[in-house]
Amino acid sequence: MLKHLLLILTLVLPSAANAFEPFLTDDASTVQAGKHQLDFYYYNIFNKFGANSGDGILDINVPGEEFLAPDRAIGFPLGYTYGLNNRTEISFGVTYYGYPTGGFSPLTNYNLGVKYRVYSHEESGVSLAIKPSFSFPNGTDHQAAGLGMALPGYGVNLIGAYDKKNYSILVNFAYQHQPYNTNYTVAGSYSELRTELFQLSMAPIWNISERLHFGLDFGLVTDISPTDDRRYNSYVMPALTYSPTEDIDLGLSYLRVAQNFRDQIGAGYSSILKVGMSYRF
Repeated sequence: MLKHLLLILTLVLPSAANAFEPFLTDDASTVQAGKHQLDFYYYNIFNKFGANSGDGILDINVPGEEFLAPDRAIGFPLGYTYGLNNRTEISFGVTYYGYPTGGFSPLTNYNLGVKYRVYSHEESGVSLAIKPSFSFPNGTDHQAAGLGMALPGYGVNLIGAYDKKNYSILVNFAYQHQPYNTNYTVAGSYSELRTELFQLSMAPIWNISERLHFGLDFGLVTDISPTDDRRYNSYVMPALTYSPTEDIDLGLSYLRVAQNFRDQIGAGYSSILKVGMSYRF
């Protein structure tokens, strides 16, 4: 029997609150003190039933923007970030879903987060940050449609970065407590799901030029089905960013998830296309 594929689309918070769009692995930098950042993105999730889909739920544990149905979702995550000081930023995000639709508001997945850079050393290039987050409860209709959980959640992301002139290496370890209202279905199913979720990810990024950057984001994520022998799945995502000006970043990424890295280009995968921009002022 085919099971649902779970695709959760940003790290600890939705992508709209991620300071290094369109990567899932966050960086240790923060928005400059007193400045604002707006993120406007489009993504298309395609859940494909392949040869491996019967073995369990494939998930990308980036809690905050859930889609737990065997079909397609089109979303527009919107984010606002403000630099409180040179080490701290606060962010707020929400997603507008153009598809699927139903008897529920298209706006969902409200979330709040704070990133604090605990250490930075310019000469060595090493930076460390911590990012706690809180996700507001969605409606029971949203949960039944697979567009978010109907109970509040919280999490924390531990961030490390190694920055050099020609490249950067980002590493994240994230935890998310993601409960759901068991009185209602999750994407039409009453199957039990794990609520303690983890993600370990890394993203090497090459600075092709001062304005153009290419990276490969990959990691392991918790399999949310407790009935499966496999506890983790994997994802791989190439991403490209281009900055026509100092305050505008354009991003493009394509993500694939499978039970292991070997199957990323095989039949058992799902994919996410994401494109958008960030603007600071």
